[in-house]
Amino acid sequence: MKKFLKIIKFTFIGILSICLLLLSCFFISNKLFLGSKNEDNISYLEKNKTQITDSINDELFDDDFYKSQVFLLGEIHGYADNQKLDKELLFFLNKKAGVKYYIAEMDSLTAKKLNSFLKDSSKNQAKLKEVVVDIKQRIPQQSSQELFDKWNEIYDYNQKLADSLKITIIGIDKNFDDDSKVSRDAAMVVNFKNSIKKMKLENEKFYGLFGYFHVLQSKTENGKETFASGLKKSGIKTASFVSYTIDSEMYLPENPQFPTPEDEKIDWVNADGPLQLVKGIKDLKELSKPNTITLFKIDSPNSPYFKSQHLINVKSRIFGENIVPEEGTFTTDYFQYVFLLRNSRALTKLK
Repeated sequence: MKKFLKIIKFTFIGILSICLLLLSCFFISNKLFLGSKNEDNISYLEKNKTQITDSINDELFDDDFYKSQVFLLGEIHGYADNQKLDKELLFFLNKKAGVKYYIAEMDSLTAKKLNSFLKDSSKNQAKLKEVVVDIKQRIPQQSSQELFDKWNEIYDYNQKLADSLKITIIGIDKNFDDDSKVSRDAAMVVNFKNSIKKMKLENEKFYGLFGYFHVLQSKTENGKETFASGLKKSGIKTASFVSYTIDSEMYLPENPQFPTPEDEKIDWVNADGPLQLVKGIKDLKELSKPNTITLFKIDSPNSPYFKSQHLINVKSRIFGENIVPEEGTFTTDYFQYVFLLRNSRALTKLK
């Protein structure tokens, strides 16, 4: 019996030692990937940042920015502050650049319902709830109370606009009954072009919120075409923003793929780890404060990001694929602006 207990004891110690070793390797690997702060990057970013308060300001937008025909915000789904950014960017671009067409990561039928809601003489909350529930089919982490509240605020804003500036939604994602083998991103490019042609919008500008990968303007190492890279390839001038988070909570609704906490919130999927890592994020963290949203412009003259892959090299240990830029490409080939969200709340379930 004593011999058996001794075997159990040494087996337990052995397993524990292996677990601790693997855990140590995990955190050392994370630390090596993130690297240390880069003073050249920090010096540049210090002159090319602005803190976002209640609304977007135009401090970092030059003439070239406004020449874009398409403006895209790429998010990692589940963070409440991205809904705020989406609304404020739409309002800003509507006022400053006359953008009134919101292209959406939703199918045309859902977009039709949302347009109907926006055009009603009074708020039809049942119709809006139906839209939010429909979105859950494709993006469960976006279907939320905050999404519902955002469209209510956009409704209020839209009611005050002249007819010539009123916002219209264009759903460019694949319909659920589309069983073609064309990728979602390729389908979105085709649907977008077809919408422009059908609605005679060749001289209009467009804005939309999409998942992070869709707004990257060049292919990554996996070779997959993105929505934004398809636009760029077609000669459509596009400006891309991406959003990263630190010390923030993500909404993770109950699902069969991952174990879900009772409150449906997790705080371990941020740009500085442990389960998602963005190389170069320490430079942005250095220049931002807790409980803020900071915007960084990365394509000003003499930007180090013209010759760097910092901020586009992303390691994901649980959600999605790693983002590895193609050889010979640099950060500015993929996007031009980065929002850093600090201490964002998670989205919450629709009431």
